[in-house]
Amino acid sequence: MPMLGRIGVFRAIVFCLLFSSSASLLAQDAKLDSMLKVYRTGKFTPELLNDLCWAYVFNQPDSAIYYGKKAVKLAQKQKDLSSEAKAFNRMGVAFDIKHLSDSALLYYHNAVYLSKKGGDAKTTAGALNNIGLIQWNLGELEKAVTYYVQSATLFEKLNDQKGLANTYNNIGLVLWEDRNYKEGLAYSLKALRIRLELKDNYGIAASYGNIGLIYDDLGQRDSAARYLNLAIPLKLQLKDDYGLAKCYHNLGSLYQKQKKYDEAIQQFELALEISTRLGNNRSSASTLFYMGAVKRRQKDSAKALECLNKAASIVDPKEDAKLYWKILYEKALVNRDQGNFQEATRLLLRMDIMKDSLLNLERSEALEELELKYRTVVKDKQLHEQERMVAETSLLAERRNRYIIILISALIILALFGLFYFQHTKRKAQAERDAAIIVEREMGIRAVLLATEEERKRIAKDLHDGVVQGLTGLKLRLQNQLRKLSALPTEQEAEFKETASMLDASIDEVRTISHRMMPRALSELGLVPAMADLLDKTLGQANIQFQFEHHKVEGIRFDETVEVSLYRIAQELITNIIKHAQAQAVSVQLLKTASHLVLVVEDNGKGFAYEDQTNRNGIGLMNISSRAKALHGEVTYVPSPLQGTVATIRIPLA
Repeated sequence: MPMLGRIGVFRAIVFCLLFSSSASLLAQDAKLDSMLKVYRTGKFTPELLNDLCWAYVFNQPDSAIYYGKKAVKLAQKQKDLSSEAKAFNRMGVAFDIKHLSDSALLYYHNAVYLSKKGGDAKTTAGALNNIGLIQWNLGELEKAVTYYVQSATLFEKLNDQKGLANTYNNIGLVLWEDRNYKEGLAYSLKALRIRLELKDNYGIAASYGNIGLIYDDLGQRDSAARYLNLAIPLKLQLKDDYGLAKCYHNLGSLYQKQKKYDEAIQQFELALEISTRLGNNRSSASTLFYMGAVKRRQKDSAKALECLNKAASIVDPKEDAKLYWKILYEKALVNRDQGNFQEATRLLLRMDIMKDSLLNLERSEALEELELKYRTVVKDKQLHEQERMVAETSLLAERRNRYIIILISALIILALFGLFYFQHTKRKAQAERDAAIIVEREMGIRAVLLATEEERKRIAKDLHDGVVQGLTGLKLRLQNQLRKLSALPTEQEAEFKETASMLDASIDEVRTISHRMMPRALSELGLVPAMADLLDKTLGQANIQFQFEHHKVEGIRFDETVEVSLYRIAQELITNIIKHAQAQAVSVQLLKTASHLVLVVEDNGKGFAYEDQTNRNGIGLMNISSRAKALHGEVTYVPSPLQGTVATIRIPLA
């Protein structure tokens, strides 16, 4: 299950479990109407206002805050610290429901202070537990556990088993999220034992589901399946459709990991039916994605594409870009398995385009969260300064606590901004160092390549002007001596001719080596004639059909380094095709755009897996990559739409 899904689901479960008695109050419309009638008479108590606050907290949090504030004012008049603390605690829940975490924390801390002052240990324990929930949601796992432990200690003293079980359950979830699976499992099992004694079916069902997921992460699949299966009947009995869909989905995911694909599909179909009925498109899309993945592994490509296409049609790419990205990737794999490489390549390119958007989305979300925290702190400060809800006797203490919290928040924000600036400066300096290293490395590679080419030129010149000339002179001398000798026996004359023939072959071979080391056509005529000559003497002699197309490069001379490097790259690619590809035909294109010189080499051979590290580390591919990088160019390898490989080299001209 994704991390965000874990937090949202479990925090919703925690709230429902902590206040299940109040949830039943919300369901009793008649009782709510009765309370409202009493309120309209004007003869109400802080307890009634607190009950109204709680009745609205989950579905109308603004109304809950309204009644909570009235409860605070009335409790202050009556000097009822316990009711005042309850009102702050319940309004904190309302702010948490509205995702105003900083406001919720402020109200919870007020509830802790007032309940301790009034001796209401149960409200103190509940508020401490709620603070732990906020810290958990903010990712402060260590702080969350600290508050949960304080809450559990109070519940133990009060012998409040239900509250204790809920707190143990929360500690287990936090430890699990922190990947401390064994301790998390121990606390979850403690919570389960208490809930079984209390016959708290809501809590038991939640514990079964949580324990199943922890066992899954521990790799104990059979235990995970057993607990998830125990949760399902209870979810059915409680008519908890949302939780039931999650159980089916998690069980399907577990069976998928065990490669029990038929059982996995069965569970996913049950989850999909419920999510569809509830109108939960996000859950439906996630389940369809997993079904598509299973169907691909079952070699049922048609069904896999059907599931994935349906998932893509209901997921919002803007709201859930990561899931949409995963769906595209799975579709690319299915098309690859079907041999539809063109569609697979299109999907992979689309994924690559989305990658930058995902990174930008993560950065913007982090900045928005930081800005929201800052605005919330300022807003709460203004709100509390205007309302002055606390009585004169407790006003100084409340103001002191508020200023301390605001000061700490401001210091935290300043520290965050300082850390952000420090990290930004550090990253910038690191980027500059990395850029300098890259430039130096490229200059080194370029120097080595230039030195190599110069050495090739020198050797080629020495071979042509030295060895070839010497061998040619030796041949002429041998022919002169042969003419001077007359009437040689037939056998000796045949030996002389055979020796001359061998000498001719050696001269041709040395001349060929000289031309390969530094083709004369490249230096005298340019890149297009040199490449045409290369293809004719390699692919032509290997009986491989080839086609050479060029556009906007005819008669143009480029920088010598560019011409030599591109020629060597083409030479290496052609050599690899002849040696390894088993190709029947090769297409070579050389063209010039506004900013780049582009070489495309496509063959219809057996292809190769470029992502394989063994292939990447091959000397030939490393040479190609080094030459391209030395010119700030790039090399890509993709499967050909028909068969084989398409290699594309782009060299910038500026």
